[in-house]
Amino acid sequence: EESVPLSYTSRRVFFKNGGGAAASGGVIAAAALFGLSRPLPADAAYGDATKVAFPSYIDFLIEKNKVFDPSTSLYKGADVQVQLERLLQASKRLEEIPALAETKKWSQVQSILTGPLGTLIQTMNQLSTDNKKAKQQVAVVKNDLVTINQGAAKKSVDACIQGTEAASKHLEDFVKTVFEN
Repeated sequence: EESVPLSYTSRRVFFKNGGGAAASGGVIAAAALFGLSRPLPADAAYGDATKVAFPSYIDFLIEKNKVFDPSTSLYKGADVQVQLERLLQASKRLEEIPALAETKKWSQVQSILTGPLGTLIQTMNQLSTDNKKAKQQVAVVKNDLVTINQGAAKKSVDACIQGTEAASKHLEDFVKTVFEN
């Protein structure tokens, strides 16, 4: 077996014979291959990255003072037909409450109040935006719904039935007030 002299295996001999240049060239080539030598944003010249356009105050004033054209807007307001259907559904669901109260199904009474009747007051408020009398009737119907809820919480059949009758009557009065025109 041939033995290689120890002087040929040292690092000094390796770099002396040109291996160091080849090795450092390999490292540079590997860095270029793997994208390690690309310029960093910190190396950019001053002002290269600041290409942000700031809004003009004059443009803002022009946009601010434009006259609004409602025909170009996507939302044209609440659909009255949909709101009427919601009121009709609420009226039908109110009719179910006395039967549920008589059979002492209190959780179902409360689920009707929070489910189908949960948006009744919101719908009524949308319909009564310009009518003071209608707004007062919304408050009355809301109090009737609270009475029904309190009756269900106290497990009082009479309170639920009386509250339901009052709410139905007041809801009908509300519809007449809003749509009498």
